[in-house]
Amino acid sequence: MTSIGKGMKIVLATWGRVVMRRRQKSAWLGLLALLLVPLAHAQKVTVDYDKKADFTQYKTYSWIKLGEGFHPNIQAEITAAVDQQLQAKGLKHVESGGDLVVNMNGSLNEGMNVEYDAAVYAMPGLDSPITWAANGAPTGASTAVYIDKGTLVVDLIDRRAKQLKWRGTAKAALDPEHQEKWLAVIEKALAKMFHEYPAHP
Repeated sequence: MTSIGKGMKIVLATWGRVVMRRRQKSAWLGLLALLLVPLAHAQKVTVDYDKKADFTQYKTYSWIKLGEGFHPNIQAEITAAVDQQLQAKGLKHVESGGDLVVNMNGSLNEGMNVEYDAAVYAMPGLDSPITWAANGAPTGASTAVYIDKGTLVVDLIDRRAKQLKWRGTAKAALDPEHQEKWLAVIEKALAKMFHEYPAHP
């Protein structure tokens, strides 16, 4: 074989390896995309709020005593993420007496009834639209709301009026065994929620 023929053979072999690597890379990227699609579409976020409320009047917020829907470590992570979103909107956290009261409920493993403090506000259920005009009026003897598995609810309440003013809800299929993955999903869901907060700093 001539030197030219040997050179051509080397070039073709090298090109074949490059093409193979590109195909393998494309295959891996395609697999990664398929793996990420369920994660991207696993969450459904909805936001509703009182369109007549002046959200620029709210400067501070406090947390209500949270329930037991989450493990304490998980609850701390989500609380910190909510804090980050609220403070990015220009709201300042105070231990008590905030303009807004934050209530957060949810469950990873099973549906549950969560009780609310009627002295703070009457928490509307999740099965029907919120009637803002009647918001805060007693709805009966029950002081519990059912929250389905994989649902996170964040309520912002006007402390003085004792009325719900803003609600964000996220639903996702979360695996409690993979904490890092679902924390990322929840953080993205919270970012989507508070993108709809009507007042900006």
